[in-house]
Amino acid sequence: MNVIIAYLETMFSPFPSTPRLHDAKNELQTMMEDAYTGYVATGLSENEAVGRVITEFGNLDELAPVLGISAEIAPAPRDGNGPEAGDASAARPARTPYPALTLDEAQRFADARRTTQPRIATAVALFTISPVPLLIGAMLAGGDRGDGRGDGDGLTGLGLIPLLALIALGVILIIGADQKRAPYKHIAAYRFSRTPAVTAWASELERGHERRRRISLQIAVALWILAATPILLTSLAFPDLGGTGNGALVGVIGTLCFVALGLLVFLPNNWASEVAEILTKQHGSLRDDEDEDDNTSLFGVIAAFYWPLLTAVFLAWSFIGDAWDRSWIVWPIGAVLFGAIAAGVGAWESYRKNRR
Repeated sequence: MNVIIAYLETMFSPFPSTPRLHDAKNELQTMMEDAYTGYVATGLSENEAVGRVITEFGNLDELAPVLGISAEIAPAPRDGNGPEAGDASAARPARTPYPALTLDEAQRFADARRTTQPRIATAVALFTISPVPLLIGAMLAGGDRGDGRGDGDGLTGLGLIPLLALIALGVILIIGADQKRAPYKHIAAYRFSRTPAVTAWASELERGHERRRRISLQIAVALWILAATPILLTSLAFPDLGGTGNGALVGVIGTLCFVALGLLVFLPNNWASEVAEILTKQHGSLRDDEDEDDNTSLFGVIAAFYWPLLTAVFLAWSFIGDAWDRSWIVWPIGAVLFGAIAAGVGAWESYRKNRR
């Protein structure tokens, strides 16, 4: 029912608040509520009933004669004889609007995001833990350094195989998710015209999932901040674990697991916020707006390149500089920095939504 009320407010918002329009809005609300109650009584779910009602009463131009407000919502005539109007029309060509996005299309787009978000979260988590086999190889190699350096290097290099396998699996998951999202790329690129029905539905969708998203973000940020504890504990309390000095490497593995767990907690619960951001943002309705930014979550962009980049730094330093004994330091530093970035991005996104 909140979606219907929000839809009505959006539908009448472009017009002045006159007594006649106020009465018409109340009359239309009664009609929509009666239709909603009737659809629910026939066995439809609440979401299905809302979709039917908005589809049935979604065009104010068609309802205007019934409500007696045709004159009130008719566009005011423009005086095209003035010099400013002539100059404006001569200065730029008319812009063609994108097709209006229907409620059914918006719901299919949201469903595609919902079902593919866990795959993307899993892929990012796999990218994050991909160095773990390499670290395990380095730990095993540490025991062979004294007698046979070649064998130790071989064990370390052997860890590259599962590392590449994890990265390949993550890439496959992302490609599969991208294929499922492909039919809706025009929506993600804002190549559509907003409608009151879609805006109201998307806003209600975001409100319905905001509590879960907020809790998951809080848990994830806590995990990312705590990700530094394994490396600190093992380095300080068990620096010579197993007699090979592998305490730090064990801590790095724990740090990566903390980070990956945080990603798995947060990313799958962020889809509704991303969908609402796309469907309710105030741009993308005209075809000459191609320079607008595509909607990509800022956090998603950072997470997509941050950990692979950190892994590349770790591998480059370790192999080129033969610094396996100290290159692990990039992981606790990177984890703490990532937690700070995540907290900052979350606060910024919340501030932006509150202002919207």
